[in-house]
Amino acid sequence: MKELSKEWLELFEKENIYKDIESILKKIKNYENIYPPKEDIFRVFKLINPKDIKVIIIGQDPYHGPNQANGIAFSVSNEVKAPPSLKNIFKELKNDLDIDHFKNNDLSNWVRQGVFLINSCLTVEKGEPNSHKNFGWDVVVTKILNEINKNNKDIIYCLWGNYAKKIYNSFVYKENEKVIFSAHPSPFSFKRGFENSKPFSKINEMLKNINQDVINWEY
Repeated sequence: MKELSKEWLELFEKENIYKDIESILKKIKNYENIYPPKEDIFRVFKLINPKDIKVIIIGQDPYHGPNQANGIAFSVSNEVKAPPSLKNIFKELKNDLDIDHFKNNDLSNWVRQGVFLINSCLTVEKGEPNSHKNFGWDVVVTKILNEINKNNKDIIYCLWGNYAKKIYNSFVYKENEKVIFSAHPSPFSFKRGFENSKPFSKINEMLKNINQDVINWEY
């Protein structure tokens, strides 16, 4: 966390977020069996400052397979095979904007352009999905997003699935007209509302309407 920018550290000082994070990290006894690797737990925060966030996409918890989670929701490194949800995101990107992203699994460049891909739980036990869901990460992430919302009324939310919607509905500060909602990109719900939802073009249209630079989803 010492590598984070002054802006993030100042935000974390508010609402006791910093202390909450320290309390959660103390619950992790052995980082060798935790994903993402210790140095990547806060990676998404290292790639962008709060004031530069334009779009927020909420994931649930990190991938629990070896070498998958890299600190960015839905993203994995290019050394591993894309998980099903990420493949489906790329399928819809191809359908929506005719962009082929299948050879680049790392979504760092989306984050650098303003797309904050944040999981509501930042750590997971190897091979055990949702194993850290009761650690308090959801409370911390909700506090962080509330602070971002408070300072920027133009944030666009792209909510994939009911879990992301539940997190959004718990916010104190929110602008309901800047929300895109669809089913989750997982194989269980891809055909039930994510396919043909066209989130990427919708986000860019919203950004144009508020005179912001659009996202180049190709990178």
